[in-house]
Amino acid sequence: MDKVLIIGISGLLGSRAYEVGKNKYEIFGTYKEHKIEEENFFALDVTQRKDVFNLIEKLKPDLVIDTHALHNVDYCETHPEEAWLINVDGTRNVAEACKRVGCKMVFISTDYVFDGEKLKYTEKDKPRPLNYYAKTKLIAERILDALDVNYIVARTAVLYGKGGMGKLNFVLWTIQKLKNGEKIKIVTDQHNNPTFADNLAEILFALYEKDAKGIFHVVGEDCLSRFEFALKIAKIFDLDSSLIEPITTPELNQIALRPRKVDLITEKVKRVTGIKPFGAEEGLMILKKQLGE
Repeated sequence: MDKVLIIGISGLLGSRAYEVGKNKYEIFGTYKEHKIEEENFFALDVTQRKDVFNLIEKLKPDLVIDTHALHNVDYCETHPEEAWLINVDGTRNVAEACKRVGCKMVFISTDYVFDGEKLKYTEKDKPRPLNYYAKTKLIAERILDALDVNYIVARTAVLYGKGGMGKLNFVLWTIQKLKNGEKIKIVTDQHNNPTFADNLAEILFALYEKDAKGIFHVVGEDCLSRFEFALKIAKIFDLDSSLIEPITTPELNQIALRPRKVDLITEKVKRVTGIKPFGAEEGLMILKKQLGE
């Protein structure tokens, strides 16, 4: 049974990867702020290089899935040193430790490495990040390549699903607000591919099993505006869509620039794994069952 270390096991993707992989792999996990009392779970701050090396050398995993990141796009814009420390230096620490023990590393990147000026994006398209968060992710991608680590970069977008001990993901936040009868303002002019976390986790393990290497776009099949996605959530969870008010990006007063439309093509990952990423409705229907609704 292969050993898998999930960095950030208390987060949405980390927790779902644990659920998807626990019957097939011996899984270890790390957390930072949200403590989990489990024998194989450890506290870890990826910016502490010595601690990263000590843990990975002790466990000698076959695979490390690194889900850690400072995700708040606006916060990264106003706190660039902290964003660099976590998203770049932290990733470098994990990558160098993986190289030392000879294990494969999966790094989670973002569709925001693109500027949204092209119709659709493949892995061969040249990145052009608009905000500091995306810049740190792109630099981390390039560090993995420069270090010649045995790596997989998975660029993803708008992750949703059950679980995770951090901030509510977009779908759970929308459900909560609509159930409470609260009006929500959602942008009509920012388009991405919403990605079901369980589906992403399944594909990551499949890429590992195929011994794939390099960059892969791993997102849901549908490119939707946040407003369109919110309407789908309301429909599938039988909630009042009239509470969802359309607005445009300038009305949000966001600090960091966002690309208006990034539609990632997933042909490469489908070809390598044989798995078709879920459409938005398919993912939401499974989530509805998981939530017991």
